[in-house]
Amino acid sequence: MAWIVERQRPRSAVDVGCGAGGAACALAAAGPSGRVSALDVDPRLVVAARRRAADAGVSGRIGFAVGDVGAPCVRPGSVELVWASGVVHHLADQQAGVDRLVALLAPGGRLALVESGLPMRCLPHEIGIGRPGLEARLDEARARWFVELRHGLGGVALPYGWPEALRRAGLVDVAARSFVVERTIPLDDVGRRIVRLHLTSAATELAPHLGADDLAVVRRLLDPDDPACVERRTDVFPMAVRTLHVGVRPPG
Repeated sequence: MAWIVERQRPRSAVDVGCGAGGAACALAAAGPSGRVSALDVDPRLVVAARRRAADAGVSGRIGFAVGDVGAPCVRPGSVELVWASGVVHHLADQQAGVDRLVALLAPGGRLALVESGLPMRCLPHEIGIGRPGLEARLDEARARWFVELRHGLGGVALPYGWPEALRRAGLVDVAARSFVVERTIPLDDVGRRIVRLHLTSAATELAPHLGADDLAVVRRLLDPDDPACVERRTDVFPMAVRTLHVGVRPPG
């Protein structure tokens, strides 16, 4: 968020698909002189985002609403920054979704799209149980899971990368930057919760795509009564890479 704000401090912004409100709160604290609009299709997440904003002392600068990319409750051509993190890949037609986000921008405004990067890793190559290289096989399973997700949406193909999608939507000065996201050892409670969520996702969402031996190992890592439980280890930490793609709507 700091990288975005440093490039140009927006006077108005919208966080489309705000989730629990982390980006909207960071933007309200660091950025616009006006208000931030934050919306999500899930009313429960909007409630969580409101609570987070109140806790952060920025609720007076954020307007919350229930909405999505198709009906964003924001006037077209009205904002200087549109932020969308992990949203567009859930849409059947991703290019059309980018086009709709661009339509919200005022001339000279920017779209900031957080998509792709590198998947999370938490574990050493050898963990003492099961076959070495578990995390690599979790990556393969997640790739197959994602293919099924897109197929279930009736997805329209996007046979090019996100920078090209921004250009096809009419944006210029397209740029990208990747950020390492990590919690270093010794892990605090947040770091351990991230590790547990990562492995819980593997044991649930990825279960149909994992071999029986790998699934058994993941379940052992999550079992608090098992000596192999991840909470007993001192050599695990979460690390991922998130990539931010930015483009500018031409003036005039």
